[in-house]
Amino acid sequence: MDTKQAREFYLDYLNTIYVERKVDQLDRFFAREIIAHPIVPGVAPGLQGVQAIVQGWVDAFADLRFTVDGFIYEKDMIAPRITMSGTQIGTFLGIPASGRRFEIVDQPHYQLRDGKVVEIWDNPDMLTMLRQLGALPTPGPSA
Repeated sequence: MDTKQAREFYLDYLNTIYVERKVDQLDRFFAREIIAHPIVPGVAPGLQGVQAIVQGWVDAFADLRFTVDGFIYEKDMIAPRITMSGTQIGTFLGIPASGRRFEIVDQPHYQLRDGKVVEIWDNPDMLTMLRQLGALPTPGPSA
C-alpha cells in the first residue's frame, strides 16, 4: 500500500463507519484480533470491543464528522491529524444527551497488516470534549 492508497483506505473507513453509520462493516477495516490502546475497562478485547466503542460514539452523536487536517503514512502506520465534531443526541460515558456540539482534535495511529488495522493507539482530547458537552466546568480566570 502506498500513501495514496492508505489515505483512501482511511477516508473509506471514516465514511463507511461514522458517516454512513455502518458499524457492522468494521471488519472490512480492522482485524479480528485488533489491539486497542488504551485498553478500556469492561470492554471485550479484539474486534468485538472496538465495535462496542465505535457503536457508542455513533449512537451518542449525530452528524459525526472528521476533517483530515494532516496525514502521514510510513512503514504500514497511518498517523492522521483530524478534527472531530458532532452533536450529542444520546448518552455517552454515562453523560445524558445534552444537545450540545463538540469539536476536538485527535491524532490516532493505526498499524496495518495485510490491508487491515491490527493495532490502534487513540487518545482524543476528552477533557475539551467533556467541557464542550457541559459535563465538566470550564475553568475561569485565575484569581
